[in-house]
Amino acid sequence: MKGPGSTEAGAVRVGGARVGGVRAGSAEPGSGPVMVVFGDSVAEGQADPDPGGGWLGWAGRLARHLGVSPANLLNVADPGATIEDVVRDQLPAVRRLRPGLMVLGCGMNDALRGFDRAEVAARLDELFGWARDVGAVAVAIPVPRPPLLDLSPISEFRKKRTVQRISDLNEELGRAARDFGTTFPERETVAKVADPALWNADGIHLNPRGHAYVAEVISHIAGSMLGERIR
Repeated sequence: MKGPGSTEAGAVRVGGARVGGVRAGSAEPGSGPVMVVFGDSVAEGQADPDPGGGWLGWAGRLARHLGVSPANLLNVADPGATIEDVVRDQLPAVRRLRPGLMVLGCGMNDALRGFDRAEVAARLDELFGWARDVGAVAVAIPVPRPPLLDLSPISEFRKKRTVQRISDLNEELGRAARDFGTTFPERETVAKVADPALWNADGIHLNPRGHAYVAEVISHIAGSMLGERIR
């Protein structure tokens, strides 16, 4: 999900911008951040400005909840990214690292553009498999139904197709989580995200209240899976 002003607030471009002193793809094996975030412009934090510059987003807020310092957070999310983009472009940038927590926030662009379910399943298996192999707790955020679907002059047919794709994506996220022994929160867990008051005027990005809500909900899930705060 693309948006204007795509600067980093603790976010790293796949090209190698720095986050907390760690350069993506150049750290020694086993070194680097304890929390890695993959995803699109919502995962990047767009529409939730950081007072220090760039974006804060649910990722930065989640790190605060978990006691993860900015130096130990690596966000490689990229605007417009699909699940395919995450595995093709973002994962290689951090593959040699060994974080304690991996969080995936992606899928809206897949739902809006269309996708091959088998291919998405294969990519998710690769991503969750990497997390398991490096010993990271893996958390995926459910794909929400964006207000954009009600704001845009699209046909009912296209709207229904998009809603079905969202459902399919969440089913695959849940399937991958189960297959790799982790937890996938049901959409009901973040039910409040359906409230338009938590979204930016564009209907596709969360506003600061929305990012704060997602971070709080996911912090309980991630914290429980981790067993203790990570730093």
